[in-house]
Amino acid sequence: MSLTSAVLATAARSPSGWAPLPLGCAPPPRPPGHAAETTAWIEGGSSPIAEPRAPAAAPAASPAAEPAAWELAPQLASFKRATDRARSQHFTGELEGEVRINAAASPYPVLGPDHVLLPGAAVVELHYPAGSTEPVTLLAMVKRPAGYDPDGGDWEYVILTPQGTSTHRGALPLCKRCHADAPHDHLFGGPR
Repeated sequence: MSLTSAVLATAARSPSGWAPLPLGCAPPPRPPGHAAETTAWIEGGSSPIAEPRAPAAAPAASPAAEPAAWELAPQLASFKRATDRARSQHFTGELEGEVRINAAASPYPVLGPDHVLLPGAAVVELHYPAGSTEPVTLLAMVKRPAGYDPDGGDWEYVILTPQGTSTHRGALPLCKRCHADAPHDHLFGGPR
């Protein structure tokens, strides 16, 4: 399937109103002025997340039937900013990214052969249109226990809406393929 075909396939909407995406692809940015739901939870406001979802027990090969609350979304406000905003390498390079990490990911972005992240580490890149204060999508990586996905460094990839809902998660093939080329522990470092 060509990339164009894959993108066109996302146009078909499910009855619940969200579009399934090809694995590894994040949702396109929302149109300017779209403020149906708040993103205040990212900065420490109250979370719109109703029920936390347990971590995936095994790599997923397809999106969930319906979007679900990400279990780490309520904690994102406490994540430390690891990089300044800069042009992201994700998507077509048109968005700015800012990386935030939880305490378990504190060695990031100073990684090397002797500094790998341990299970529980979470790295999240928030993506913004240039000059915007509202993210349009978030991409997360969570280090899972040994054996989760050995050839992928035991990383789970999570594609999130700005409200903290995961639309795709697991050992997503396109994410894995790109991150397999990363210099250390399947991580490239922040936007540059």
